[in-house]
Amino acid sequence: MLSIIVPTFNEEHFLPRLLASIERQDFTDREVIVADNRSRDRTRTIARSHGVRVVGGGTPAVGRNRGAEASRVEYLMFLDADVVLPDGFL
Repeated sequence: MLSIIVPTFNEEHFLPRLLASIERQDFTDREVIVADNRSRDRTRTIARSHGVRVVGGGTPAVGRNRGAEASRVEYLMFLDADVVLPDGFL
């Protein structure tokens, strides 16, 4: 299993595209964790609507670390919210 960890802060415009690209992947043995730095927009709502686990974040480095701590698996992948994975990437 793979944990995909995304640190966020006010990413409501980018996050839906990333999450949709993850959902399109053939590899489904994964969890997605959004480590949010107290966003003031709909970032957390969007993440939860995609079935993503949301944890407290901080600066990008802190968010990555908090996401890693919340992970339940050995393999971690860190992505930024403005990334879009091409089909078949995973």
